[in-house]
Amino acid sequence: MLKRLIRTKIGLFCLSWIVAFIVMMLMLSVRWRTHEATRFRDMLASHDGFVLVFWHERILSMPWLWPRRHAMTALQSPHPDGRMLAHTVNHLGVRTVWGSSNRNALSGLRGMKRILDSGRVAAVTPDGPRGPARVAAMGPAALSHLAGKPILPVAWSANRFWRVPGWDGMMIPKPFSRGLFVVGEMIPPPVSGGRDTLEAHRAILDEAMNAVSDKADALCRDGE
Repeated sequence: MLKRLIRTKIGLFCLSWIVAFIVMMLMLSVRWRTHEATRFRDMLASHDGFVLVFWHERILSMPWLWPRRHAMTALQSPHPDGRMLAHTVNHLGVRTVWGSSNRNALSGLRGMKRILDSGRVAAVTPDGPRGPARVAAMGPAALSHLAGKPILPVAWSANRFWRVPGWDGMMIPKPFSRGLFVVGEMIPPPVSGGRDTLEAHRAILDEAMNAVSDKADALCRDGE
């Protein structure tokens, strides 16, 4: 039934707004705070485009937490499920580049490079869309080198949340919980596009993303 609905324009429009409304209501109930907010504001004020990365498990709250003034652009599949996701996050301020990380990946990279070339923010979940969870693929490192732009790892956590069964264990903050958004340090682009260099950079990204995610979790556990 739902599959048939999202294949129609009216069904896609209605369902995407319903899902976006539910997400907005949930996000409004959470008491969000940004860790080191001044450093984050200064970073946004001086940037000239960067690759924004976060683990797939933390995807739900990111469109809400990221400032609309510096709107992120995400790569989305033209498949019906991808269109449903794209239309939903569009209502929350996320822009879309159509493409695929699996099929015709080069076209997707070029589209995201154009975003970075214009000084904007290109968002990537490096372990999506299929996992394994919290293991980065090569895409962000390749994109960073191609555009000559740095990578910024971010994460959020909450003192109370659910985990959805599935490969990524997606996190959903519970209503009226306390949430925290944590921003890591900029990672410079790889110095070359060689496979060994990109793999080393991917490993650095893995470590940085896990560090910022673990930091967000620890701060929430400690009540900071």
